[in-house]
Amino acid sequence: MIKPQTISEKMLYSTVRIVSNNNSTGTGFFFNFNFDENKTVPVIITNKHVVNDNQKEKVEFFIHTRNGDMPDEKKLSVSFCPQWYFHPDKDLCFCFVNPLFEKVKTKQKDIFYISLDEKLIWNNIKLEELSAIEEVVMVGYPIGLWDQNNNLPLFRRGITSSHPAVDFNEKNIGVVDMACFPGSSGSPIFILNENGYTDKKGNSYLGAKRIIFLGVLFAGPQMNAKGEIMVEEIPTQKKFSPSTPMMINMGYYIKAIDILIFKPIIEKEIKKSI
Repeated sequence: MIKPQTISEKMLYSTVRIVSNNNSTGTGFFFNFNFDENKTVPVIITNKHVVNDNQKEKVEFFIHTRNGDMPDEKKLSVSFCPQWYFHPDKDLCFCFVNPLFEKVKTKQKDIFYISLDEKLIWNNIKLEELSAIEEVVMVGYPIGLWDQNNNLPLFRRGITSSHPAVDFNEKNIGVVDMACFPGSSGSPIFILNENGYTDKKGNSYLGAKRIIFLGVLFAGPQMNAKGEIMVEEIPTQKKFSPSTPMMINMGYYIKAIDILIFKPIIEKEIKKSI
């Protein structure tokens, strides 16, 4: 296994493949919430529909184990039944990771992962610094595909379809022009520049690195045989029927700022455990 050094290499270890009770697949990702006194609480975030809208859904996580500051050659799949905490409005949920860490430690192993965090999130005012069309990348497991030997996700690439600072039809929703397939539900979407970029004022930042966590894929427009457009959750498994809808290579994402709604929920749960 390689030691992750570049931003994109680190992103390979930010996601986790999730298989639910009905063998459907989706994407989750590690995220750190920061609190006072340098306290960090790690969680896994995904869509509610990835866990079948069940707050007690038992899932299988595909994880990396740690060998010093590198991922181990060995990989683990761990069956786990966490408490899933649901977002009040959006198709988002999270579970605490520490119980998973403790379960893996019983095998004399530690999990290797690289979390996203709050510093990567821009609010709509900050997002106004961006242009309407920005290159984006998504990390996850489209149609359940992944590098099985190395337990690694796949990257997809596209552009923003709606301006990142503008809410598309409803609060904190955006659109990307990107192929979005079953299994991609819960995938994080980023603006990623590893070798420089130009801002909308024409200023160039040669060799500069920039990563912005835009949001989480959850749905996409589809076209049926009659040519009618429907907006559906990105499914977690392939479905076959005489009128199978056609994806039109666009995806709807929940803006990352909405993840911060989980912070008071986490704080409340921490106080309960004291």
